[in-house]
Amino acid sequence: MKKIRYSISAGLLATMLALTACNGGADKGGNTTAATVDDDPPLTRVDPGAETTKHAENDSTEGLAEGTQGQTSAAIPDFSSILAGNGATGTVWGNLDASARQEIIAAAKAEGYDVSFDGDGHMSIKGDDGTSFVQNSDGTWNVKTGDGDIAQYGGNWPDNAFTRMVPKPDFPLLAANTSEDEFTVAFQNVTVDQIRAYAAKLKACGFTIDAEEEDQTTYGVVIYTYSAYHADGYYVDLSFAVGQCGLTICKE
Repeated sequence: MKKIRYSISAGLLATMLALTACNGGADKGGNTTAATVDDDPPLTRVDPGAETTKHAENDSTEGLAEGTQGQTSAAIPDFSSILAGNGATGTVWGNLDASARQEIIAAAKAEGYDVSFDGDGHMSIKGDDGTSFVQNSDGTWNVKTGDGDIAQYGGNWPDNAFTRMVPKPDFPLLAANTSEDEFTVAFQNVTVDQIRAYAAKLKACGFTIDAEEEDQTTYGVVIYTYSAYHADGYYVDLSFAVGQCGLTICKE
């Protein structure tokens, strides 16, 4: 049954994406591995009251490469914390000036991490397993595994072959994962009525073949699911339970 394979809650998806971020992504069967995401911002090695482009008043130099002690003008990311899935931060590292970015690169090298910046304001931290944690210029994060899978935390609705098959949702994206075979997304701040309305949009755009729909309340818990095929060979599975919602799109 397709519903057994694809129907998941948003809470489970968020955990799965956290595991992807920590342990390098999904296996070929669609399972993910690893730990949990902490919403707390990563630690920095400067006085919390200092501006990110100013010299830290406490003269903290931990994690800086030799020759940079006493010269840092930027807050240095906690690289190990970011690689553990704690990427939330108010600092967009790629928006710092060239000197600050060089200090971050030097500090990362001293700690054994490979950090780079591109001209679009992205900062990439590469792990030993080939996984890259990329902070976008808007502060959101993507995780690219060695297998080519991409996990996204927050941000805008992505543009890919899967998302082009469905209407763009009107509710916020919590996390998403894109692989060669499927796209899976968890939404936040969404009601069951919004999900019912979105299911109607899926039906209107052609997801009606072998459709299965469930809408019930059990012990006060509202559960809604909708799954169907499209004539172009795509399959969707939409699920809502306990205020959480997930959507999977795959090509059969």
